[in-house]
Amino acid sequence: MRLLFMGFLFAATSGFATEYFVDLNGNDNYPGTKAFPFRSICKASEMAMPGDTISIRGGEYKLQEQFKPLRSGISTQWILYRAAPNETAIFDGTLITKVLQKGDSVKFTRLTQGIFQIEKVNYLRFENIEVRNSNAAGFIVRGPECKKIELIGCKSNHSHNSGIGLWYCDSVRVINCEITGANDNGDEYYEPGQRKRGEAPHEALSICGANYFEVANNHIHHCFKEGIDCKEVSKHGVIHHNLVHDLPRQAYYIDAWFGLLEDVEFHSNTAYNCVWGFGLSVEGKNSELRNVRIHHNLIYNMKGSGVLFGMWGSNLQRYDIHIYNNTFYHCGSPMVFSGGVGSIDILSKNFRDVFIYRNICDKGWDYEMGFTFTTQEVEKALKERNFVATENLFEGYKNRPGRIGQFDVVVYEYLPPDNQIGAPLYRNELEFDFVPEKIPAVKPSGIKWKYEPSPWFGAYKPMEILR
Repeated sequence: MRLLFMGFLFAATSGFATEYFVDLNGNDNYPGTKAFPFRSICKASEMAMPGDTISIRGGEYKLQEQFKPLRSGISTQWILYRAAPNETAIFDGTLITKVLQKGDSVKFTRLTQGIFQIEKVNYLRFENIEVRNSNAAGFIVRGPECKKIELIGCKSNHSHNSGIGLWYCDSVRVINCEITGANDNGDEYYEPGQRKRGEAPHEALSICGANYFEVANNHIHHCFKEGIDCKEVSKHGVIHHNLVHDLPRQAYYIDAWFGLLEDVEFHSNTAYNCVWGFGLSVEGKNSELRNVRIHHNLIYNMKGSGVLFGMWGSNLQRYDIHIYNNTFYHCGSPMVFSGGVGSIDILSKNFRDVFIYRNICDKGWDYEMGFTFTTQEVEKALKERNFVATENLFEGYKNRPGRIGQFDVVVYEYLPPDNQIGAPLYRNELEFDFVPEKIPAVKPSGIKWKYEPSPWFGAYKPMEILR
């Protein structure tokens, strides 16, 4: 089903609501007023009741321990944690070295621990708060006893784990946030003599088993692994209007583990200067991926492919996939470790009921669309799997020799029939403005699509359609 996120109810506070203040020059023995503020956010959290606001004055707060909000709001009276208006409140985690885990003190590198650890609470909003220098994650929203949480305008900079992680929580929104420096695996995260992992855990923004979530208008860049990863058994979410760039892996990743991942929509996102744009995989054993919609996204200047059906892990079944009205521009480059790369890379053979339509595939390096089926078997294999690719605009055939990649397979160029050959004239591609100035008219195939596409090729409405 298509989700329409209008935003969760964030009710006006009652006449009895209190605003508490936190200031570097405060004292936890003070009453927490603007004139006599608290020193710590922990003290403010002890005092806050449903409907209250905690305003944090500007400055850098060196946390001695991770912050865990103590009390929930209610559906009509949320608790708001915010940076004071027009001020920058930063929480630094450099000094956090230990956390309590099941009553024991353990090193602060747990896979689901953050500087802000939001768990067993509901109806909380965090606004314009920045965390940095975490030996684990930045913000963690951790279920299952956690719902109706909003992170609005928050920042995470420099973390070993995720900048933001949503773990088995419900009805969470991450809006207008920024993540930089996530998944840093530098030596400073390891004690002398400790064996260093091959890589840091998770991704910049990890969505792990979350339900009914919205991730929108976020900016993720200059991190060390993937950008936004929707994984495990996440369901019923929408990821839209995000900007991801300058990463060494996928900008957007969909990856099933531990069971079924379903009903996730990616639309109106942009990515550039990564290795892959979108990756779709089923890495976990006994897992499957279904009902994923990828539409109206702009993916450009990728080292690898714009869309990749990956073969990592168990490489199991993915189905009911709809990819439409996207623009893939200049995806792929020579000598990539993954082998042949281009606009749409169907590397795995484990798929069925895949529908790709109304996309622009322009200037892919090795191909605009490629498969690991040989040219002799590809038509039959796609028909058996109900793979439909039509009404797309392909720049043309590349006719490059196949290259073996990391999985010892060759991707063969194949452009299915009933697509058009040509390229749009963009408004200003030198400035990365990919609104088409002129574009050929779509020749409809007569197919009634499950999800209605826009009546043009690509992500953006063209200024003029050629006839």
